[in-house]
Amino acid sequence: MSLSWYALYTRPRFEKKVAERLEEDGYEVWLPMQTMVRQWSDRKKKVQVPLFSSYVFIHAEQADLYNAVQTDGVARTVHFNGAPAVIRDEQIDLIRKILIGPDAFEVGDRNYVKGDPVEVVHGPLKGSRGRWVNWRGKKRVCLELEQLHQVILVEVPAAFIEKIGTNEL
Repeated sequence: MSLSWYALYTRPRFEKKVAERLEEDGYEVWLPMQTMVRQWSDRKKKVQVPLFSSYVFIHAEQADLYNAVQTDGVARTVHFNGAPAVIRDEQIDLIRKILIGPDAFEVGDRNYVKGDPVEVVHGPLKGSRGRWVNWRGKKRVCLELEQLHQVILVEVPAAFIEKIGTNEL
């Protein structure tokens, strides 16, 4: 039995329903969520929304994908080169670490320019590479990490990153 992570593309705004239905069918499902503040005419409210719109991740055998796609709300399996795209465990782990978020950390001045390639050298995102975006206060920076062909903006302590050569990214 060889389980791998796959991405299912859902109908718009059906991610939670699809995840629930797949779990009811016995699949291991992961729907990464983020907290956002939404503005209504009379109030602001914090709500949980999917990190990736219209995507749900399923840990299953490739043979089980046919049945998973039959679930109401699933549009299709994400494919690469004509086959269901296997998402490496390292990518799933990195997204999970990003959602947990690193702790604040002291740092001295550094000279970064938007777009500089950097690598995270400390903390839970250690080994991740991306591009420097901007400062978030005196101690934190915003990085752009590409996962699953989508860009994730993440804040990390500035002391946790180092510049790398452009050919290393």
